[in-house]
Amino acid sequence: MGAQRAANTTRRQPRPAITLEAVTDAALRTLQRDGLDALSMRRLADELSIQAPSLYWYVRNKDELLDLLADALLADLRLDAHVRTDGDWRTELRDMMLEYRAYLLSKRDSGRVLAGRLQLGPHFLRHAEVILGAVRRAGFDDQDTADSLYSLTQYVQGFVLHETSPLSADVARGADPKEFLEAARERLAGLSPEEYPNVVAVGARLARPDIEARFTYGLDRLLDGLRSRLENRHHD
Repeated sequence: MGAQRAANTTRRQPRPAITLEAVTDAALRTLQRDGLDALSMRRLADELSIQAPSLYWYVRNKDELLDLLADALLADLRLDAHVRTDGDWRTELRDMMLEYRAYLLSKRDSGRVLAGRLQLGPHFLRHAEVILGAVRRAGFDDQDTADSLYSLTQYVQGFVLHETSPLSADVARGADPKEFLEAARERLAGLSPEEYPNVVAVGARLARPDIEARFTYGLDRLLDGLRSRLENRHHD
């Protein structure tokens, strides 16, 4: 009977209080270890050793949790390491976006978490300040500066989302991506040149495995466009 009373007393003891920061940190750990599909309110509660209903004091649902994660994911990003004082804004922005992509690739499912979310958290704002500063110092007006931030960051996030998604159902089940691309190249090469003359002409390049080159090509064209716009404004 004494043992039962002791057990009841133990069960009545309140669990240690947790903070919103602790919830966010636990969500980040779960995301990195198990992926976004495995992240649920119940799984997060288990990670924190609390009952699932207790989580709703901190976040109302998974979408609200993802809003927190979208900013927390960026905590260790250091774009300010690429700030330049020599006026070479193109290299400055290019290095920042290369850093941004590499960073997001190191964070599991970051592209999926960030996709479509309007980010106004402190970490994103810190990085936005750095990027906007580089664009403004280059001489762009306020509208071009704002649009440049959106275009550059969304390009990186969208590309990361694309490159971290399975190429096909077979690849999602474990097939070798390189073998899939080789099969795709063979299929494209076997198309009718009369029906698909342009696809056949560049087919081998369409299915090339060099994702790094694809990323830098798109980034460089974005930066070329910004430079051209700046030059045209100065000539007006």
